[in-house]
Amino acid sequence: MKTFPFHGIPSLLLVTAISFLLPSCVFFHDTVAFNGLGKMPAVKTPVPKVEIDTNITVGTLLGGSVKSHKPYNIRLYYMDDTFTFATIEITALTVTYADGSHDTGAAALKLPMRVQSTVYESYNSMAGGAVVVNKSRILDAHLSDTIQRDEPFTLSIKGQFIKDNGTIIPFKITEKYDMTRDKRTESWADFVSGC
Repeated sequence: MKTFPFHGIPSLLLVTAISFLLPSCVFFHDTVAFNGLGKMPAVKTPVPKVEIDTNITVGTLLGGSVKSHKPYNIRLYYMDDTFTFATIEITALTVTYADGSHDTGAAALKLPMRVQSTVYESYNSMAGGAVVVNKSRILDAHLSDTIQRDEPFTLSIKGQFIKDNGTIIPFKITEKYDMTRDKRTESWADFVSGC
C-alpha cells in the first residue's frame, strides 16, 4: 500500500501559529488630533473645508507604534460640482497659540499659493450592474509643516476662488482647534476592527 504525505501540515502549523501570535500583538498609540470648536457660521459664498493632518504612521500590521509626527499639515479642499472654479489661492494664513505666539511653520509659507483644480471621478454601482460615473472638480491645497506644537490654536486663512471667467470670490476662515492626545495600548483584534 502506497501512502501519500499530508501536505496540509505546514499550512495547518502556520494557521495555528498565527492564531496564537496575533492575540499577543499590541499597538502602542501616541497620537494627537485637532478638532474644530463650534460650527463654522453659515455663509453665502463658498468656503473650503479644513483638515489637520498629524502624519500618523503604524509600525507594522502585527503591532508596534501608532504615532503622530510633527510638524503637522493643513489641507484645504473644495468639491466643485458646477465646474465653475479653476483655481484656489491662499493669500494669508496664521496659526496662533493661546500665548499669542504665531507658528513659525505657518509663517514660513510662501504665499500667495495658487492651486489649479483637477477633475475628480466617483463611481456608483446601480441595480442591474450599471456603473454611474459622477465627475466634479476638486480644489485641493496641501500646506505642509504648518503646525509645530501640540497645543490648541486659532487658524486664520484668507484666500479666493478664481472662476473660469476670471471672477474672484474671496473667502475667510477663522476657526479654533483644541488638541487631544491618545496614549493607550490596543490589541491586534481591536486595532483591526477599528480600521
